[in-house]
Amino acid sequence: MILEIVKLLVDTLGALFVGACLLRLWMQWLRISMRNPLGEMVMALTDWIVRPLRRVVPATGGIDWSSLIAAYLLALFCVVVLGILSSLLFGVMRLPGPDVFLGLALVWSVKWLLYVAFLVILIGAVLSWINPFSPVLPVFDALAAPLLRPIRRLLGSAGRFDFSPLVVALVIEIFLRVLQAASFNWLGTY
Repeated sequence: MILEIVKLLVDTLGALFVGACLLRLWMQWLRISMRNPLGEMVMALTDWIVRPLRRVVPATGGIDWSSLIAAYLLALFCVVVLGILSSLLFGVMRLPGPDVFLGLALVWSVKWLLYVAFLVILIGAVLSWINPFSPVLPVFDALAAPLLRPIRRLLGSAGRFDFSPLVVALVIEIFLRVLQAASFNWLGTY
């Protein structure tokens, strides 16, 4: 029970900070201005880890490597904390090897990236229905456009309804389930 509560807390905080780092990477890759409510929140959540890394790892080729490395390091921290807590609570004397922790951090980073993409699509779709004049809707539209564009071309128009967010959300959910099953088979955990 205690492990489940701690796992929930670590997973939630990890998702928040890792997701913010990945969203920062995504926004900068798409050249979306950070001068909007979403960008300001992302900067506030990630500056403490990205700015020091940026001194060492510069952005090249349009990719903010410091945000990507920060996301991976935070995911690694979460995985290690959960591994240590699991071993303490279950009385396991030996921790898994570093390759398991590194692999799990990669799996968690990809998982959180998929969750961020899902949330961007969901929030953008809901905002377009309930508040189409929201100041953050153009940001969510710009973030979701690269994901939705291929599906929109494939599906075409269905009148006033856009089913591409639903299709992309289903594809993301399929990827999440495949990732979970693959990580369980590969690492024995998730």
